[in-house]
Amino acid sequence: MLLIISAEDLGTSEAINNEIFALLQSGLATSSTVIANAPAFEHAVAGIPRFPDCSFGVHLNLTVFRPLTSSSDLEPALDERGCLSPKLFEVQVTPRLKRALLEELTAQVDRARAAGIPISHFDSHQHVHTLPKLFPTLKALQRRFGIRKVRSTINLLGPSEQMTASRALKKQLFRTALRYHYATGSPDGLGNFYDFHVALQAGRIPQFRCLELMTHPGTDDGCYNHETELLKSDWQQFLPPGTRLGSYHSLSP
Repeated sequence: MLLIISAEDLGTSEAINNEIFALLQSGLATSSTVIANAPAFEHAVAGIPRFPDCSFGVHLNLTVFRPLTSSSDLEPALDERGCLSPKLFEVQVTPRLKRALLEELTAQVDRARAAGIPISHFDSHQHVHTLPKLFPTLKALQRRFGIRKVRSTINLLGPSEQMTASRALKKQLFRTALRYHYATGSPDGLGNFYDFHVALQAGRIPQFRCLELMTHPGTDDGCYNHETELLKSDWQQFLPPGTRLGSYHSLSP
């Protein structure tokens, strides 16, 4: 099994950037994705070249911070301060809004590319790229930039969660469409590091060829901080033989 340990939200703040870089330096994290319209983007860009063996993607963002574009057609997805917001989950994506969202995401990827970031893959803040109403937008963005690797959808759940049949079907349909519409490689497993750690300690080893585990270092959230401390523990000694840590560079498209 290939494990990709992804440190989320690079660019959000210098504190988060520094914690992510420390994990990459120690080899405990192997991948990260940058939010191109985040406040500490330039600080993140300055640190990325130190880690050529790690993969860096674009964390497509439509729910937080000010957009890079200024189209009035974005207004349904903006809050009262003019920032991208979770309103996106509720609003109808009209053709005009869809064009504006694609323009914004294109600007984000353009900014990352212009800064010299070697873009390995796409994922997204709050998993917006998995929304069915934005699937054509994701595929248009992939084609524009030739990105053949994208994070899939969560299918490693915590011990108290249950995957309903309808939810499982929706996730399977997304994974299939993601793979075959503009051929795309993805880890076949995705979950939070905490849930993986619980399963590992219980001897329930998830059965995936490639499993991506998300972590959120450097935040003020106590749960995420606990997860980071677990990542720094001796968990790797409990991994089954043949398990290795890698990045999106190790994943076939």
